[in-house]
Amino acid sequence: MKKKAQFIVLEGGEGSGKSSQMKVLAKHFGERVLLTREPGGSAYAEEIRALILHSKHAKQADAKTHFALFWAARADHMKNTILPALAEGKHVLCDRFDSSTYAYQVFAQEAKELKRFFWDMRAFYLPRVPDQYIFLDVEPRVGLVRKQKQKDETLNHFDERDIAFHTRMRAGLLDFFTHVPHSVVDANPPFNAVTASLISTMEKYL
Repeated sequence: MKKKAQFIVLEGGEGSGKSSQMKVLAKHFGERVLLTREPGGSAYAEEIRALILHSKHAKQADAKTHFALFWAARADHMKNTILPALAEGKHVLCDRFDSSTYAYQVFAQEAKELKRFFWDMRAFYLPRVPDQYIFLDVEPRVGLVRKQKQKDETLNHFDERDIAFHTRMRAGLLDFFTHVPHSVVDANPPFNAVTASLISTMEKYL
């Protein structure tokens, strides 16, 4: 009997290796899984991504502004990419999702007044919530050192913020994961060791 299509989120702080691991997972799982990302993942959402991350005015925008933009992008992503794939019976693996909005805007950008509102937005915007979150957990100092060494990726204004910001972000993820089904993969070891743990974890759900 074919297993129900699973909606899985890969989450983690800067330097956790998410994007690089996604490339490995794409090769390992092949057509069984649709890989996507946030912000982005659909044509309109990718345009909003550029606005959020790379506009020259983005860094000065407050948490409320970013919060609204992320949910707008997510609504389009959900409608045009995630739900159609799941309806076709394909598993979906997303690089970041609502967990990042909770961690970055509510905690890292210190807008705790958005915390209750976040769950209302989640209920309103998500006709299907993720079945599982996989957290690539890396110590913020380790992750930031890795991020700064990457030569093939342009840093955005979130990447460039101080250690306190990224420490709050990790605290936000840990808080979020008390509310949803999740698994934790230690992302501090070398890349290949993390890959093996990640694949083993994913195989439980697909």
